[in-house]
Amino acid sequence: MGADSGYYRHPTIHGDTVVFVSEDDLWTVPAEGGLAHRLTANPGTVSFPVLSPNGGTIAFTSRDEGHPEVFLIDVDGGEPRRLSVLGATTQVVGWSRDGAAVIAASDWRQPFPMYQHLVALPVDGGPARSLGVGPARAVSFPSRGGGMVIGRNTRDPARWKRYRGGTAGTIWIDRTGSGEFAELVRLPGNLAHPMWIGSRIYFLSDHEGTANL
Repeated sequence: MGADSGYYRHPTIHGDTVVFVSEDDLWTVPAEGGLAHRLTANPGTVSFPVLSPNGGTIAFTSRDEGHPEVFLIDVDGGEPRRLSVLGATTQVVGWSRDGAAVIAASDWRQPFPMYQHLVALPVDGGPARSLGVGPARAVSFPSRGGGMVIGRNTRDPARWKRYRGGTAGTIWIDRTGSGEFAELVRLPGNLAHPMWIGSRIYFLSDHEGTANL
């Protein structure tokens, strides 16, 4: 078996630091490669880490205490701190621009399971609040200025290969921060994971048969 064998998921990067999931725990490794170090050894499943805007904190989803909830841990390791107490299906999807809140997709206070909206969770422990943008499972912000891009029905395309039904993923954008959203692009496929980088929006789509960036 090769030295690089393994099952690695959910990477997040800031500067020269990469954090990823393997063996249901968080690991960190330099971006240029090298020896990976385990950050957690939790009894429950850990998933969807996202590094904070300053690179010092990792928000992630954990099932250590039952429902999937949001936890925080220092990038250098230490004791994880539970941030959310929503009692709902919840997944970390990002951070606010200023790093003051973690953004999660959750069916908290929604009428149906998995009917997820975006929720801001202040890192100081303040009350959760809805972003008020309707159903969404992903979000990304530009590095400067207002606006946001969101994903609706954007599950991992690997779970819905070549799905073309009414709940296929779509991407919507508010370019200026006005609160008015428009569909970014219309493709005959399943779209997911929008990322606003510079002046471009990157995303996954399987409209050519296989999910590609």
